[in-house]
Amino acid sequence: MKRNNLIKGIALLIMVTVISCSQKTQVNDSQKMEEKEKTGETNLQASPPVIIYKTKKDYSDKVPVTLSDDKSKIISYPDSRDLIRNGKLTLPVELHNGFLLDQRGIDRNVAFLSISYGTYTRAMRVYSVQQLYDLILDKDPLVEMYNCGHKSDFKNVVDELNARIDKGELGSFKRLK
Repeated sequence: MKRNNLIKGIALLIMVTVISCSQKTQVNDSQKMEEKEKTGETNLQASPPVIIYKTKKDYSDKVPVTLSDDKSKIISYPDSRDLIRNGKLTLPVELHNGFLLDQRGIDRNVAFLSISYGTYTRAMRVYSVQQLYDLILDKDPLVEMYNCGHKSDFKNVVDELNARIDKGELGSFKRLK
């Protein structure tokens, strides 16, 4: 009998502690949100960077990989599922004057494989890193590359970038290559 009362007492104590902590967390979260609203801080995560680039040849349908700084090895490559978003291939968007808007997350160490997005996504095999390295078309394909800020900086990213390209106003963006 005493043991049952002891167990009930412990269970009650645990319940009270959990409820107390839960209410305190909710109050703290509400206070933090109010403080952030007063200071102008938001909980929004940064939107993805807007990267535009121009290549020596047309690699727009070729799978991008990331090389090490010395170009001697692949340090990052996509899974075939990474090349599809909302049922569509994540091909770069064609802009004016030969520029492309990245949809994959490339950087200045990009290289392109001889495999198209479609072939890569339908492949019934997994490539080794060495096999992918052997499929590189060009280890230095970029002519120009710019970081144009974040997607949230634009109302219509394609139209606004094309207007800037047409006016020759890329100098205000961070040149990566």
